[in-house]
Amino acid sequence: MPQVPLNRGFRLVPETYQKDDIPIGELLLASASSDVKTWPQLFDEYRVVILAEAGAGKTYELEGAARRLKDQGKAAFFIRIEDLSEQFEQAFEVGSAEAFISWLASSDEGWFFLDSVDEIRLTAARVFEQALHNFAGRVGSACNRAHIYVSSRPYAWRPQRDRTLLEAILPFHADMTTLEGEQDEPNVSLVADEVTSQRLTAHTNEEPLPTLNIYQMTALSVEDIQTFAECNEVPNSSTFLHELERSNLFTLAQLPFDLRDLIHAWKTDQVLGSRLNILEQSVTRQLSQAELCAPSLTLTRLLDGAQLLAIAVVLTGIANVRLQATTTGDGIDPMVLLPEWSAAERHALLTSGLFGEPVYGEVRFRHREVRELLAAHWIQQHLGTETNRNEIEPWMFRSRYGLTVLSARLRPLLPWLILFDERIRNRVIAHYPEVVVEGGDAAALPLKEREATLKRVIEQITDPLASLRGLDNSAIVRIATPELEPFTLQLIEEHFENDRVMFILGRLVWQGKMTQSLAPLGRIAADPQRSHYARLVAVRAIGCLADNERLNELWRAILDSEGEIPRAVFAELVAYAPPKKVSIAFILETLARSVGYKRYDSSGLAGNLTDFVNRLAGCAELTSTDDLHAFASGLLSYLQKKPHLERGECELSKAYYWLMPIALRCVEHLIVKRAPAAMSSTTLSILAMQWFGSELGDIKGALTTLVPAWPDLNDALFWWCIAKCRAQQARRGQSLKDDWPAECSWHFWAFDADSFPRVLGWVRQRPLEDDQLVALARAYRIFNEHDKPPLWREQLLASTHGLKPLQETLQALLNPIPNPTLVRFQEQERKYRRQHARQQKRENTQWMHFIERLKANPDLVRHPPGLQPSEVSNFQFHLMEHIREGSGSSTQLDGSNWSALIPEFGLAVAEAYRDAAVAFWRAYQPTLRSEGAEPNSIPAAVMFGLTGLAIELNNQDHITKLDAREAESALRYALFELNGFPSWLDSLCRQHLPEATAFFYREIEWELTTSQPEQRPFYVLHDVVYHAPVLHSTLAPLLKQWLMSHQVQNLECLRYSRRIIGSDNLPAAEIAGLALDKIADPATPREQLPIWYAVRTDADPTLSLRALRTALKKLSPAAAERFGETFSVELLGGRRNAVLSIGGFNSPTYLKDLYLLMHSVIRVKNDLNRAGGGVYSPTVRDDAQDARERLFGMLQEQSSEITYRAILELAEKHPVQHFCTYMRACAVSRATTDGDMQPWRIEDVADAARRLNRTSTLLSPALEVDHAVR
Repeated sequence: MPQVPLNRGFRLVPETYQKDDIPIGELLLASASSDVKTWPQLFDEYRVVILAEAGAGKTYELEGAARRLKDQGKAAFFIRIEDLSEQFEQAFEVGSAEAFISWLASSDEGWFFLDSVDEIRLTAARVFEQALHNFAGRVGSACNRAHIYVSSRPYAWRPQRDRTLLEAILPFHADMTTLEGEQDEPNVSLVADEVTSQRLTAHTNEEPLPTLNIYQMTALSVEDIQTFAECNEVPNSSTFLHELERSNLFTLAQLPFDLRDLIHAWKTDQVLGSRLNILEQSVTRQLSQAELCAPSLTLTRLLDGAQLLAIAVVLTGIANVRLQATTTGDGIDPMVLLPEWSAAERHALLTSGLFGEPVYGEVRFRHREVRELLAAHWIQQHLGTETNRNEIEPWMFRSRYGLTVLSARLRPLLPWLILFDERIRNRVIAHYPEVVVEGGDAAALPLKEREATLKRVIEQITDPLASLRGLDNSAIVRIATPELEPFTLQLIEEHFENDRVMFILGRLVWQGKMTQSLAPLGRIAADPQRSHYARLVAVRAIGCLADNERLNELWRAILDSEGEIPRAVFAELVAYAPPKKVSIAFILETLARSVGYKRYDSSGLAGNLTDFVNRLAGCAELTSTDDLHAFASGLLSYLQKKPHLERGECELSKAYYWLMPIALRCVEHLIVKRAPAAMSSTTLSILAMQWFGSELGDIKGALTTLVPAWPDLNDALFWWCIAKCRAQQARRGQSLKDDWPAECSWHFWAFDADSFPRVLGWVRQRPLEDDQLVALARAYRIFNEHDKPPLWREQLLASTHGLKPLQETLQALLNPIPNPTLVRFQEQERKYRRQHARQQKRENTQWMHFIERLKANPDLVRHPPGLQPSEVSNFQFHLMEHIREGSGSSTQLDGSNWSALIPEFGLAVAEAYRDAAVAFWRAYQPTLRSEGAEPNSIPAAVMFGLTGLAIELNNQDHITKLDAREAESALRYALFELNGFPSWLDSLCRQHLPEATAFFYREIEWELTTSQPEQRPFYVLHDVVYHAPVLHSTLAPLLKQWLMSHQVQNLECLRYSRRIIGSDNLPAAEIAGLALDKIADPATPREQLPIWYAVRTDADPTLSLRALRTALKKLSPAAAERFGETFSVELLGGRRNAVLSIGGFNSPTYLKDLYLLMHSVIRVKNDLNRAGGGVYSPTVRDDAQDARERLFGMLQEQSSEITYRAILELAEKHPVQHFCTYMRACAVSRATTDGDMQPWRIEDVADAARRLNRTSTLLSPALEVDHAVR
């Protein structure tokens, strides 16, 4: 199928919703109103996770983004996460190993697209973490200039734990330093023997760049689906869309993978079947093409081979299949599985449409859903005998810790397999009902089975001991059909008081279009005591399915029963409000009763109100403009409510200013329709309001064009603004005889050359003399702005004939009496312009002379006459800056691209520059901060020395030739590089490790000693932590020794020191001893005690936890809470404080004890709930409550029965019931993971296939049972 030009969107998942105890699929209902970003905006971010359902096009989008950047000449790479193994060089599907190595050696930014977390999680426990470590090891110190994008299905992304993992393994330091010049002389000096005095200043931004953001990829809209259909030549795409709606397949069509198959089915049969039928038809279609390539192959053999390969991929966890037997690599060898097939037959299958394009001689199934369906079919075909069943079922139903759990490896197959095998279906529905709707095609199940599934789901949700907590929207869609309504209504009546159940049943009613179930949902929607999400989904169901009268009844009931209407509930009501007068009345009434607006509001109310305005405008009724005007009038009454944003100038309501874009949208539609109401006082009042916040978006530009295009409206608005200004002037005791007060504020009216006759006519037409003067001033302004045409001058004079005040004003305008101050200013400005022009000409001439002089004598650069070897000439400096300016970099001191001089200066000058820079760095000795250098000032000599080092040490062999003195000189330069260290530092430190260690330790010691408590340290410690891991092992013992006898006043310096010490293999006992000494030392600042307790707990949890409990008991509850907050963040890290720990506490018993202890001081009842509050600055409390729950996340990661028992114990002891339910689910999850099969060898798969095939062939046809439900 052809490429479809879709511009996919990405919606931010707010941090407040990223909690492990809330399924992220459910949260997207609440966050669906946030702004949508596109790829160009995401390219500016450094750490991004993209969540999308199966078939949504994650891989396609990430790969396409990488290709677009690569085509732009950027370093961009697309890699599948499961390929981040030891064979890293073969993992690139976009980009190459050579391009990666080249990027590492540069200082450029790079973009890495890693796909996909859910695929790698099917292979083995903790393999995602191992893959990240492999990637981080390859990227190394270049991590801070790498933009990293990771994709996942929502259910596979663990919001807290995976976020912490990503931030810890691939940290991004958001503080960037830029360089600004302090040029003493603007000219190019032509004095060859003059030493440059240039210095540049480094500035570190106070507002760091954002770190990790999580986005949901938006589904295809109706317009996208239509575009997709038209690009695929679907005849009468409107009919196709109608059939999608009739068949309840729109949700399926929102995924590009499924949409392609829907389109093909429609084009072939003009009928849309079930999801199962559509996918099976797709498989048949793809294999039929392969059948043509190898006549010896039948469709049945092709299906058998594809199914065997699919189950092999599932059982081995190896996604790639070798295309040829001679191919080397880790992929599955198809010859082992299909030994009786010829090479041509295997090649025909592997190059069919079921598989993607070959990469390094290997292919993989193009779509995971198809792979899972094929694998399920393979299992179904081998279940015919009890012998086979007894062997196969234990693959799926595993026993662990006394529980029967599902194999995580084979679980994705079960939603398909239950369609084909009755015994497995009954077992799954009875014990694991949620699996039914995790994939597959649950709608193909008989009604009885779907009712049983729904019943079991609800039973588990209401059972506090059950592990099921909810279903996401995509799961509910799979089972929601109208014939399920009678049973759904029974469940609603039975569980009406349970908000968790009603949240699920409400969505079932909504997605299944169950109109008979709306009455009880209406009672929930109108009840302010019911939960937020239950009410929202109830409103949504009624809004989607009920008639307008019922929606209006609900709206009135909400207004009558509730004092303050939640904005999210209001937003849902507006989303489905019909474009009628009654809706306008409801909206205006509710505005007065709704919860106040907060910036970054995520309710979606403003957007839904704008959509309502657009529906009003699109209404075909003749009264639509009257309704628009009525709505605008009502909004205006709110916009004018006091108090105002600013006195006098901006008379706009503080509480309701956010309605301005909606009001302007009403006005825009009235203007487009050229409605008479567009000239009303309401419209003019709204247009004249002087407020243009960022919320206006594109409407500001639209009205700037629309208003002047309608002269009558433009003129009316002009005089309305004049009247408004006159009233403001009158309050100050002043008159208005000029239009400049209105001109100096932003306005929608405008006048061009064609307006001149019309404006000039006002001079005689306006009855008030002051208005005549205003008209004259405006006419003169147009005259002046268009080069004072002589004819217009004559017309101006004629218009004022006989009107003495106007004649005097015009003469003053035409022949102004010079204002001495203004004259001086204008003369100075003219003088400056003349000087600037002369200066530019002189500089251009000087530059050309400069080029010619250097071309004539390149030795002026190589050996500047009269200068010492340690001095930089102006010539050398100007050439270096010329290179840097050409690179566009303000974040690095790199002028090493000497070849960039060749086009302008020639090869000889370029080589002279290169030789001079290389010679210079040895001759000059930079002065360090510890020796008195200014903190943020970088001399030109240092920059030139860094340039020489970058040129020379670009060749790795040259690093090995440096002696100890030269190495230390190079290290001095390295401290001046911006945003890290030069790329050659790592190799230099490895070559001269003792010298590098001694050098850096001296500077670190100085920084530790001199840094003040409130100072932000950005000298050596920070860069060593993030950019020089090679030094950590040798610096750690020295730092530990220093800390034993000194106190660190600056907390950031202490944290950096901890990271270095913790990154080495120092004995845990030594670190624990250091922490114990600090805790016991009365000189240790009290605010540092939680830090040292965290260090001790990390190194020696057995003794530390006992002491920690004692210390906390001695404190008041408030002090203990503050202590616990700091302790937890220092133990586990926060958003801006990554911690590298020894991990001594990372065992089930310690984690359990720590978790309970932290819950006892960092109490849940005091947690900050940021949901719905928009953007916020995280506090220590935010980080602390996240760290507290991260302890439980770490416990969950431990693979052992001790972990399982510890989680169950927490479920019994936890003081909050909500957490207990969650923990019981986690215990089952732990048992499931621990009980899963290990990856098979491909030979084992082949043996099992042969064995099961032999058994199947012995089965008598009379005993065969078809369990399929189709």
